[in-house]
Amino acid sequence: MRANQLLQAIGPELRAQIMTYLQNDQRAAYKAVIESLAEGRKLRPAFVLEKSRAKQAEWLLEQLNTKANEGVTAQIFQIWLLKGQAQMLITFLDAAQIAHDGKGEVTELPEVIDDDKAEAAVAALLAAYPAKQVALYLHMFQEQRPGGWASLTKAIEARPELKLEA
Repeated sequence: MRANQLLQAIGPELRAQIMTYLQNDQRAAYKAVIESLAEGRKLRPAFVLEKSRAKQAEWLLEQLNTKANEGVTAQIFQIWLLKGQAQMLITFLDAAQIAHDGKGEVTELPEVIDDDKAEAAVAALLAAYPAKQVALYLHMFQEQRPGGWASLTKAIEARPELKLEA
């Protein structure tokens, strides 16, 4: 599933949560995204930034829904996950027994994740976080490696609550 399809699949509540996080906690990144997308549409960034926060988010989501902006959408997901959801990453990495720096940063991803570790990691995430957040995180994690990890794919497919549909 492409990033813009994921954006649709996660639903309005999680989309709003991500936009609010960007607007409040990642202002520099938010402004840079607005500037980049506005220039791509031949608009002055001020035209978008002068709108209300709700209208800005609405405009931004419209732009992110396009196939041309998939890379930007993926970057927004990464910012939200890495900076705003670090504890979720740590929960997953600890349960999967993947070495990290204590803040969720991994130096080297494993070639293989054993089935039992993948199952434990998915179960740990679902015990602590909403299913759509977990599904988004797992999808983005699987993107870190061509084809992802078979054990994670199996653990995800075994849980209907993790199915995202665009």
